[in-house]
Amino acid sequence: MISLDRFERLCMREVRRIPIRFRRGIAGVFVEPKAFRHQSAMPGLFVLGTYRRQGQLHGPTVTLFFGSFKRVFRGAEDRVIRREIARTIAHELLHHWEAEAGYDALGDEDRKKLLQWARQLGYHSGEAVGHDLVEALLFLFIVFLGIAVASRMIGG
Repeated sequence: MISLDRFERLCMREVRRIPIRFRRGIAGVFVEPKAFRHQSAMPGLFVLGTYRRQGQLHGPTVTLFFGSFKRVFRGAEDRVIRREIARTIAHELLHHWEAEAGYDALGDEDRKKLLQWARQLGYHSGEAVGHDLVEALLFLFIVFLGIAVASRMIGG
């Protein structure tokens, strides 16, 4: 797995690759060294990134969790991690664009998928869910869904 320093550089590189018009209104993109587990629906699910309407700089922020990437993509090649960083940033920016437009279709879709997965896995409140592979696959589906929605919004 890559170092925290390299991860931060990759994140900032991916942010710079996104056209400014799609980053407009974001106060910052941050890297949190720790892992973050989804607490409300499925505590066993690692969260790769979050969007906050009121973040650390008194404006919307995106945070990527290095510890979560380390846990989910343990042993993955750098190119895989770079791709997932880009997908996670795109997913979180889509939350921002939707919030700016006054709706939360991606959030609704994320919550719906989490509920479906919890039912399929037989999750009941208070239980941990799955192993790293299952957790990674579940989160990747959410990321791919976000990219698909973003592509539709951008492409027309």
